[in-house]
Amino acid sequence: MTLSIALRGDTARFPGNTLPALRSAWRAGADLVKIDVHLTSDGYSVLVDERLVALPGSPPRPVDGLTLADLAGLRDDVERRIPTLMEVLAEFGAHGPPPLLVGADTPRAALAADTLLRERGFGDQVLFTGSAETLGALRAKSPAARLLAAWEQPDIPPDEAVRALGPEFLCAHHTLVTREAVDEMHRFGYRVTAWAVNEFPEMARLIGMGVDALATERIADLVSLTSGRGRGGATAVGAV
Repeated sequence: MTLSIALRGDTARFPGNTLPALRSAWRAGADLVKIDVHLTSDGYSVLVDERLVALPGSPPRPVDGLTLADLAGLRDDVERRIPTLMEVLAEFGAHGPPPLLVGADTPRAALAADTLLRERGFGDQVLFTGSAETLGALRAKSPAARLLAAWEQPDIPPDEAVRALGPEFLCAHHTLVTREAVDEMHRFGYRVTAWAVNEFPEMARLIGMGVDALATERIADLVSLTSGRGRGGATAVGAV
């Protein structure tokens, strides 16, 4: 079965990395929601699309130079404010690990998010992605950390380049994914993710070639395909 990953939530309906966007993606049937986590200057893990944020009347500043209180006044709509990772985890209570793919911009932000997850009993259960440095810091902390590593070249990454990280998934932009690359990555024991797949025919094509997960900004379309409710009754396309 191909996993469906909603990039920043259901961004077709709500601003990304907000609680309404995440809830809508989960209701739509997303297997995972990819969130972007940054660390504020006072130590809070927050969900923000970019590393730089512009406060009213000020030039853009790094999130790690702002406090949670600074960020709280950015949006008038309470539901669409910048949420903390703790708020996101509170959506699940004790019902098992939250279906998240946590993208962290720095090792410090990743380790802080990992610590919070462990405090909630979700250690080594949530998937992380980020730079090689970020993933390396997580792997050094835990041999069992679940990682998704990206590659950005048309060539298949050499095994030695990723062996030390030990990722569960390798991820590439959908335009770089070929059947040969998928087969090769499977031979090395990696699962393959294609990201930024927003067109229905491309979703079907990638699922048909055996990709293990797709990341999209159009989660309702993707779930309709992976669940067998695709346009025109497409059902067998998702068989892997």
